[in-house]
Amino acid sequence: MPSPMPRVGRDVTAEDRRTQILRAALNCIAVTGHESVRLRDVAREAKVSIGALQHHFDTRDELIAQTFQQASEDLLDTLAEQADMDLAPWERIVALVDSLANRRSLRQRCVIWIEFAHASARHDETRAAFTAVYRRWSEIVAGAVREGTRAGHFHPTLPTPMIVELILEQLDGGILGIASGVGGIDGPRLRKSTLTLAGVLVGHAS
Repeated sequence: MPSPMPRVGRDVTAEDRRTQILRAALNCIAVTGHESVRLRDVAREAKVSIGALQHHFDTRDELIAQTFQQASEDLLDTLAEQADMDLAPWERIVALVDSLANRRSLRQRCVIWIEFAHASARHDETRAAFTAVYRRWSEIVAGAVREGTRAGHFHPTLPTPMIVELILEQLDGGILGIASGVGGIDGPRLRKSTLTLAGVLVGHAS
């Protein structure tokens, strides 16, 4: 997610202020949903005036779109870090799942992801950002499955695209459960269920 708010006691740059506002908008989206967020709510959360907010974002729709775009870029940066790690195929899958299940403020992040998906169904720009994250996740998992299969570590009985699809569906279901608070799902449970399913699908003996 966006970088921490600027420290008290130093000059706030335009980029600092923009980041501060986007972070505040994410917090508001997690509480009320993106369709109910108002500029004055974000300004209050960011501790800035409406005028300062509108200096960076002309309209509410632009603010929401840029908030989701920033969230997408942050998620892609996290995925890039995971992909660059020199790990064996199974450990790469574990690291990817951990990057989601072990995050701080997990419920808030799950709510934001669902709001991101909801917005992407209606807005082309947001859909492109959402799709980019989903595609990158799929590429990393698919690459790990193929590499593990070639090396003889995995013995899958299903095609790689179907394995990836099933793992992502498992994660999406877990994210929905955490966001809604239904079923008692939490980070450790999501991690265990996802890695158990992944291990069965790729034919990996833990």
